[in-house]
Amino acid sequence: MPDMDLPILLDRQTGGISNATAVERLGLKAMALAHVCLRPLGGLGFSIVARAIAGVFRSNRQVCALFGDDCRFSFPYGDAYWSILTDRSHTYEPGVERVLRRFKDVRYAFVDCGANYGYWSCQVTSKSFGSKEAVAIELDPATFGQLVHNAAENKSRFEVANRAVSDTDDEWRPIYGTKHEARTLVQGGLGGVSQASTVTIRLDTLVGSRANLADMPLIIKLDVEGVEIEAMDGAGSLLDGELLFIYEDHGSDPTHSVTRHVMDTLGMRVFGHSVQTGLFELRSLDELSRIKTNRRWGYDFFATRDSTWLERLTSLFAAQDRRQDDLAAVA
Repeated sequence: MPDMDLPILLDRQTGGISNATAVERLGLKAMALAHVCLRPLGGLGFSIVARAIAGVFRSNRQVCALFGDDCRFSFPYGDAYWSILTDRSHTYEPGVERVLRRFKDVRYAFVDCGANYGYWSCQVTSKSFGSKEAVAIELDPATFGQLVHNAAENKSRFEVANRAVSDTDDEWRPIYGTKHEARTLVQGGLGGVSQASTVTIRLDTLVGSRANLADMPLIIKLDVEGVEIEAMDGAGSLLDGELLFIYEDHGSDPTHSVTRHVMDTLGMRVFGHSVQTGLFELRSLDELSRIKTNRRWGYDFFATRDSTWLERLTSLFAAQDRRQDDLAAVA
């Protein structure tokens, strides 16, 4: 019999499900199958299907996804967003994962803005990614509770903060958005009714107040639902340091405003990732119109003007070219 006071365990390496009832096991397997079937459609409709399955195969427990022996990531059973992890063949944000794995042996600290439940902070602080220093920032108080839980599940090896990154400090701002994965400071299409409120913090203030981040090369990941430009402008003097941004340019923005700001105002070089071809450098904004083909998706990019990070990124190009040459030689 499962221990109902402990989470359901989902082994991402083997697909094994343990500490689950028969009903919970069926529910998780049904969600995994649904995601596999919907993958050719880009996952369209999965959130609806996941909620429907959870309504039939009911549980109010947590699911804990296990990544190796030192990384645990928990989410509520039937979560319409994170239940994609029931499909172990699915890689979450594959471009981000590939680059961060390549930087396993690089010394840097990770700042996880719009961390949600803390997926990337759990990963980056694990052995598989080099056990980096990290701080996770989430604006929504309710979502922050799950983030705190995941930090504790991973031996509190990363810090957490209930703040919204912006270009100001200590300003109370309303939170909008009906889905936990899409909470935002922006009133509009993502939900016009305020859900709660939070306090803003600048990135330079956040980093400057933490001794473990002092004088460290930084990777700052921004998943802040429309506040990317404000957040970048709040980086201040960090922009002149050893800084790499990972940010999202959404398919619903035909003007490519975030990347335009990154290239034209901040003077950074921008890199993207394709599952088919690997890492590539974005040469012009016009290329984004060909890349951003789905209005529902956010597209991840890497940006820096620091020579050291540029050298590391270009070394990934060289490694790609060597692998392609090796494959061609074998063929």
